Amino acid sequence: MRSYILKKLAIAVLVFLGVYTIVFLLCFMMPGDPVRVSMGLHSDPQAVELLTHAWGLDEPRYVQYFSYLKCFVMGDWGISFRYEDKAVLGIILDRLPRTAYLGLWGIIFSVILSIPLGVIAAYKQNKPPDNAAVLISQIGVSLPNFWLGLMLIAIVAVGLRWISPIPQVPHSELWSFPGFFTSLKPYSLAIITLGTGMMATTTRLTRSSMLEIIRQDYITMLRAKGMPEHVVILKHALRNALIPVVTIVGMQVLILIGGVVLTETVFAINGLGRLYVDAITARDYPIITALTLVYAAAVVIMNLIVDLSYSLIDPRVKLG
Repeated sequence: MRSYILKKLAIAVLVFLGVYTIVFLLCFMMPGDPVRVSMGLHSDPQAVELLTHAWGLDEPRYVQYFSYLKCFVMGDWGISFRYEDKAVLGIILDRLPRTAYLGLWGIIFSVILSIPLGVIAAYKQNKPPDNAAVLISQIGVSLPNFWLGLMLIAIVAVGLRWISPIPQVPHSELWSFPGFFTSLKPYSLAIITLGTGMMATTTRLTRSSMLEIIRQDYITMLRAKGMPEHVVILKHALRNALIPVVTIVGMQVLILIGGVVLTETVFAINGLGRLYVDAITARDYPIITALTLVYAAAVVIMNLIVDLSYSLIDPRVKLG
């Protein structure tokens, strides 16, 4: 286990270097000057020159590359070009609680609905519960999350007035007790918007995986020995069917990256997704680079957690 984790960490370092290099190159290929975007088109040329020097944008590209990489590793993620020279790390830490809260509950919403739906659909194959689960999953996959968010705002928030369209909860309350649960209502529309597509995908995979497992010979043998049906399905079939499901749930982090950007924009949530969009618009290179590396870290860590969970679900799985 230790050697496996060390190997994964070594790969993670290479992934970070590759992601950083690509992002660094793409940032400087973007059209537009961040200094002029920040100061306006009719800014004083002398002021532009002074700010360019202050931000280090007049140095050679390779100097900027290694300088920022060194500072990032040391915990200095640079100064924002857009947000009045505030530290990038401080800005990200201020926005992180909202995005983490939204993403965590989006995954919880997806898992607690998709796995039971998938199991019921497989157990009741070609019957009304199966048809209903398949229909729900197809609708969920087909609906773009930004459109779903707008429809939820229009119907639930504006039409029925059951809830505010914009969550207005201080981020300090999101991760407190009982704020973690009481904040669900203001964020419910955003959570449904973010989790619906993930729920639909996981439901379909759970159903197909369960159908494959319950047709195995050992499941037939367990039933022939008189073992209760709920034990056969929940303890033996579901446990073996969970490996591909855990994989797709782990990969939901990738979907969250794109989904959070759109969801936070639709619901005006000041999280990392909205920060990413604003940073790209303002050519805020330090924030763009730092957020991309944070997302890359989240993906690498989630992949490691998923790999380690395989051996917990099925002891026969060997890591190597």
